[in-house]
Amino acid sequence: MKSSSSDRPVIRLLHLSKSYGKHRGIDDLTLDVHAGEVLGFLGPNGAGKTTAIRTLMGFLRPSAGMADVAGMNVTLHSVEVRKVTGYLPGDPAFYSGRTGWDLLHLSLRARGLSEGILTERVVKALGAPMDRDVKKCSRGMRQKIALVVALAHDPQVLILDEPTGGLDPLGQRALLEIIDERARAGRTVLLSSHILSEVEQVCDRVAILSEGRLSTLSTVEALRSQKYKEVTVAFDGPAPDLTGVGEVEVIWEHEGRMTFRVRGDSRQLLRALAASNVTDVSITEPSLEEVFLDYYRSGETS
Repeated sequence: MKSSSSDRPVIRLLHLSKSYGKHRGIDDLTLDVHAGEVLGFLGPNGAGKTTAIRTLMGFLRPSAGMADVAGMNVTLHSVEVRKVTGYLPGDPAFYSGRTGWDLLHLSLRARGLSEGILTERVVKALGAPMDRDVKKCSRGMRQKIALVVALAHDPQVLILDEPTGGLDPLGQRALLEIIDERARAGRTVLLSSHILSEVEQVCDRVAILSEGRLSTLSTVEALRSQKYKEVTVAFDGPAPDLTGVGEVEVIWEHEGRMTFRVRGDSRQLLRALAASNVTDVSITEPSLEEVFLDYYRSGETS
């Protein structure tokens, strides 16, 4: 885990709620993110992720509870919060008739800066078309420009809502490398994404929202370990005796081969296989996407 967490979290949500009339966008949400940590913010559409992010940025006033970023209350000090934050909305909008360079310089001036520490690094890594009028850019090009604006000043905090949307595979990989690099440099990242493979690659922990409430907060590894492993074995003679191994679901068995899912202590599984005449074995860990889908299918909460 990359996090070098201090006593005081850099991002803190405490019993945060936001209502829209009778509809509750987020409900009693409590969550901490520390320096050097990348937290994956997950949930289906309508779970409350964007509402939480917009409240953190001071664009929405909470109905109850509080939130702060870098020790500053997001409602009382929203301008100061934005100065230390790199924010990427889910659907970036720009002034028309401006180039990427125009937009970057405008953003830097608003922060009292003359240049961005990471400008050259990010522009080159993403291949951002900074000389082009944003009105003439494709969605992917606009996303690259928006990322340069969010990252160039090397902010203390990064709040990114679906940051790889519209990017080609090379751009996605370059961005994830930058996020990982900045976290290792002590920056704090809140990453909302529905692309679970990228969450699995760069995040230390994941927070799963459901209907505006925090359902699960866990490390990626712990979340995966709670779920099944898929095992395929080839054997001579009788099939392995899986009694006492844990929760086993046999998926397929035929002529000396079987595939099953198992939840439980891996040591018990290995002992059971060692006691049989197994000639080949393959054990597959579930991806975070499989865990996530299984989580919502089963309706678990914690």
